Amino acid sequence: MVKVVIHCNQVKWQKEYKKYFARGFTRHGVQVTTTSHDAPVRGAVNVIFANNSWKKTMAGCIQNNIPLLTVGRCFFGSRFDMVAIGWDGFNGDADFCLDDVDDSRWKKHGFEIPDWNMSGEYILVCGEFRNMKPWYKQLQNILPKDEVRFRSHPFVNELHGWKKATGKKQDDIKTALAGAGACITYDSIAGCDAVLAGVPSITYGPKSIAWDVSMKSYEEWIDLIANYDVLPDREDWCNRLAYCQWSHQEIMDGDFWEHLKKRETK
Repeated sequence: MVKVVIHCNQVKWQKEYKKYFARGFTRHGVQVTTTSHDAPVRGAVNVIFANNSWKKTMAGCIQNNIPLLTVGRCFFGSRFDMVAIGWDGFNGDADFCLDDVDDSRWKKHGFEIPDWNMSGEYILVCGEFRNMKPWYKQLQNILPKDEVRFRSHPFVNELHGWKKATGKKQDDIKTALAGAGACITYDSIAGCDAVLAGVPSITYGPKSIAWDVSMKSYEEWIDLIANYDVLPDREDWCNRLAYCQWSHQEIMDGDFWEHLKKRETK
């Protein structure tokens, strides 16, 4: 029998999702226990949530080849109703078991994405949570300063010499993207927001969830404009994206495990 250990602390959303996951795993006959200790448990699938409480669990699982499921912020739709679930990492580090997926989940949860639009008034640079000063300096050396607007990470207050992007709140990515002709990220989920909003994405970090449908540098973006090249097709990317995240009900029904257990039972 497969065993699962859910690592959970007193954070409200983690406590809520612990119940969803316990119900979903139980539907598959999986034995579920919980712990508040930040340490990997051998002989079980370890489930952790996206914050800094589970660093030792994550590192220990990866170093010792212990099965690890991660639960993090979703990539589209309501972050209050869906979460991303994958193996061994978060965002682009995770294995979401995306071989041979179809379009059924995008048809169920997705939406009609707008055409690519390069007519915005500025280049939007989106900040990261971690210290990225060398990367910001690199961008400052190549970007036309007057054409840049900066959106800092919601938990970090910084501008790095650029003008602040529009939006009443720092997490108002929709407003910041509305006037953008391109969006530059390192590996922030904001790159995904840009692609889904029809704003061309320039992504420097290969772990970005938007990597496959982004330019990889500002220089590549300039070359694309100069040569009238076609921007990436997003259909297959959207179909894969829909299999990266699951709703409350789909978690309770065990649908997420029906998909993700393919890897664990190979």
